[in-house]
Amino acid sequence: MSPSLNNIGASRRLGDVLLARGLVGHDDLRKGLEYQRETGARPGEALVVLGCLTEEQLAEALASQRGLDVLDPTATYPNPAAVNLLTEKFVRARHAIPVDFRDDAIVLAMVNPLDVVTIDDLRIITGKNVIPAVATATGMADAIDLFFDGKSQLNGATVEQSTDATNGEPDKEETQDFSVVKVVDDILDTALKRHASDIHFEPQADGLVVRIRLDGVLHHLTTLPPSRRAGVISRIKILGDMDIAEKRLPQDGRATYVRDGEEVDIRIASLPTVYGENITLRLLEVSMSSISLQDLGMGTNELKTFRSAIRRPHGQVLITGPTGSGKSTSLYAALEELNQPGVKIYTVEDPVERKMPGILQTQIRSNIGLTFASTLRSLVRSDPDIIMVGEIRDYETALIATEASLTGHLVLSTLHTNDAPATVSRLLEMGLPPYLIASSLECVVAQRLARKLCRHCAKQVHLTPSTMTTADREFFGKKVVDVFEPVGCRRCFNTGYSGRIGLFEVLPITKELRRLILDQASADDIRQAAATGWMRTLRQDGVKKVLAGITSVEEVQRVTT
Repeated sequence: MSPSLNNIGASRRLGDVLLARGLVGHDDLRKGLEYQRETGARPGEALVVLGCLTEEQLAEALASQRGLDVLDPTATYPNPAAVNLLTEKFVRARHAIPVDFRDDAIVLAMVNPLDVVTIDDLRIITGKNVIPAVATATGMADAIDLFFDGKSQLNGATVEQSTDATNGEPDKEETQDFSVVKVVDDILDTALKRHASDIHFEPQADGLVVRIRLDGVLHHLTTLPPSRRAGVISRIKILGDMDIAEKRLPQDGRATYVRDGEEVDIRIASLPTVYGENITLRLLEVSMSSISLQDLGMGTNELKTFRSAIRRPHGQVLITGPTGSGKSTSLYAALEELNQPGVKIYTVEDPVERKMPGILQTQIRSNIGLTFASTLRSLVRSDPDIIMVGEIRDYETALIATEASLTGHLVLSTLHTNDAPATVSRLLEMGLPPYLIASSLECVVAQRLARKLCRHCAKQVHLTPSTMTTADREFFGKKVVDVFEPVGCRRCFNTGYSGRIGLFEVLPITKELRRLILDQASADDIRQAAATGWMRTLRQDGVKKVLAGITSVEEVQRVTT
C-alpha cells in the first residue's frame, strides 16, 4: 500500500482502520488526501465531505483507532456541572463538550479525539483527568444548541449554582465537580455582593493572592494554593476569550456576568510576572442606575457653576484627577442632564463604561487606527451639539477638541492633573497655544473620591487642641470640633466605610484668568488668583464634609495629599 494513501491527515492508522473495515477504497483515500491538501480539512473530515463516509462511520473508526467509546451527547442530556466547566465560545470553537463525570475524571465528547490541546486545557482548568469520547459533528452541534439555548451565561457558561432542594445549599458532590470553576464563580459573587470595583489575582511564590477593591482601597480576600493557580488563571482567560497558551505577553479580554438578573460587564487584563500571570478584573455594572449631578457631592455654589458651564452652547469643560477619582461618573452625570430630544450627543470612549440611551457612543480601537483623534475628526462632520471625549491624552486630541469647542460645539472631557489650576499648565505642556486655551476653556473641575463613614458604626469624637493629632490641627487649627471616626462592623465588612463621595474643586474661567492664561502664567499664579474668589480647594471641601460627619480626617488626608 502506498504510504501517501495512508497518511491522510495525521494518522496512518486511520487509513488502515477504514480499509480494514471496508468503508473506503484506495481511490477514496487518494481523493480525500487531495481534498485535505486543498482545504486543510481534518483527518477523515475530507472523506465525509466527499461522500465516501458517513459521520457515524467516521466516529466508529476514530473510536476504534484510539480505543475510545462513541458517544451521542444528545441521547442523554449532559450533566450541567460538567458542561459549565467551559464557555459556549470555547465549546463551539473546539467542537468538544464535557458531558459527565466518571470516577474522578471528566468525560469529554469530541469530534476530533486527536485534539490533545483541548484535552490538556480542560485538565489544567479543572485539575481532573479527562476521558475523551468520540461524537459526530452533527451530534455535537445539536448538543451545544440544546444545552446553551436560552441560558443565562458568563460568556456562555451558566453562573447559577445548583443547590440542594431541601436546604438551598450547594450540593457537596457538585461542589467537588465544579473545582476551579466554582472557585472563580464564588470569588465573582463575593466581589459583587460587596460592590467591589476590581478583583486582583496576584501570583506569589506561596500561592495566588486574591484582593478586591472596595471604595477605592484594596482588601485581601483569600489566598489560593499554588496547585490552583494555573487552573484559576486559565479559567478566567477562557471566560475573556483570551489565548490561554500565551503566557509571555499581556492580553485583554471581556466577559458578561449575569447575577440575580443584573448584568455586569467584566474587563480582563493579564500581565506576565515572575511567578506567573497577574489577572485584573474590572467590574462594570451595565444596568446600574444613572447618577445625577446632585448625587455627586458638589456644594451649592460648585454645582451652580458647573451646571452653568455645561449648559453653554460651546466651549470646553474639563474634569481632572488621577485614575479612579470618579471623572467618568461625573461626565456621565452631566450627559444624563444634557440628554434631551433636541440635542445630538456623541461620545468617544476607551472603554464605553456605561451605555446611555439616546446618546451615540463610540469605542476606541487603537489597534485598527480608531483613535481619539481620528474619531473626533469624523465626529465634527456628523453635526453634533455636544461631544464627550473620554480622555485627552495627546496634543492632536487636545487640538481637535479645542477647535471643535470653538466652532459651535460643547466639548466635555477629562485630563490627568493634580488640581484645577494645574490644568492650564498641562495643556500648555501638550503644545496648545495660550490663545486657544483662553478662548475655549469655560470651566475646570478637579475631583477626588473619599470613602463615606459607615452610618451604622461611626463613632463621634470631641476634639480639643490638647487631644488633636497633627493632621487634626492641619484641618481645624485650634478650634474645638466634633467629628466622626471609623469603627467597623458587619455591614461595612469591618472597614468603617461604606460608599464614596466626591471632593470637588470647581474653577470657572473668568476674564482675569483668561488674561493670565494669555500671559502663560504659572499654575501657582492661577491658583492664587482663584483663591481670591470663592473657589474652594479639594482640601477645604474635604474639611467641610468631615465637619458634616460624612467622612473622616484620615480619609480626606489620604486622597488630597
